Amino acid sequence: MNQRIAARRTAATLAIGIAAAASTAATATAAPAENPGESTAVTDLWAQAHEPQQRDAIEALATSPVLADVAGEFTPFLYTAPTVGCGTFAPVTMTMASATTGPSAEVRAREINFQALSAYPGVVSRSGLNVAWLNTATGASGIAPLDGTTVGGYPSLSKVVETGAGTVVASIFGSVDYTNATCHVLPTVGAFLVPDEGPLPSETAPTPPPADAAPPADTAPPADDAVAPPA
Repeated sequence: MNQRIAARRTAATLAIGIAAAASTAATATAAPAENPGESTAVTDLWAQAHEPQQRDAIEALATSPVLADVAGEFTPFLYTAPTVGCGTFAPVTMTMASATTGPSAEVRAREINFQALSAYPGVVSRSGLNVAWLNTATGASGIAPLDGTTVGGYPSLSKVVETGAGTVVASIFGSVDYTNATCHVLPTVGAFLVPDEGPLPSETAPTPPPADAAPPADTAPPADDAVAPPA
C-alpha cells in the first residue's frame, strides 16, 4: 500500500512539474526584441511564425549553438524532444526526430525528408507536427507541416521539403493525436548538409567497356604479277 501511495505521489509531482513548464513556455510566445546581429533569414523566419508553438520553436532554433557553429557534415537532431500529455506510466514521453538528405529514389538533391517517431505506443490518427527550417547558405527558410502519409493512408509524421543546397538547421515541434491521447512535442533542433544536384547512385555505376571487335579474317596478300624471265 505504501508503495502505491508513493508511486501516485511521484506521478502527481511529475505531472505538476510538466504542467508548470508547459505553462511557462506558453507564456513566452512574444517574439524577442530585434537583435542587430541576427541574420535576415532568421528575421524572415520570425515573420512567418503566427502561432505560439511556431515562435517557441524559432526561439529555440535562433538561440541554439547549431546556428552559430554548424558542422559541415550530416548531423542528426541534437536530442530527443520532450513530449507531454501522453505516456505509459506518467503523462510524459519522448519523440525522436531525424532527417534524410538526397539524392536517392525517394529524396532528390536539394531536398530533406524530415521524420519523427514518438515513443508512445499508440495508433496515430492526426499529425500536428511542423518543421521550421533555415538554409544558412542561401537564407531561404520556411515552416512546413509534417503531413505525409503511408501507403495505407495513415499519418507518417514525415515531410519532404525542398530547402536548396547548403547547411540547413531545423526545429521540429507540434502535436500528435492518437486514438486515445494527444502528445505535445516540445522543440528539438538539428543541422543537416544538403548536397547540390547530383546523379543517382544507379546513374553513377561504371559502364562496361564495349566488347572487342572480332579480328578480321586472315586473307592472303595479293600476289605480285609474275614477270617472265628474259629469253
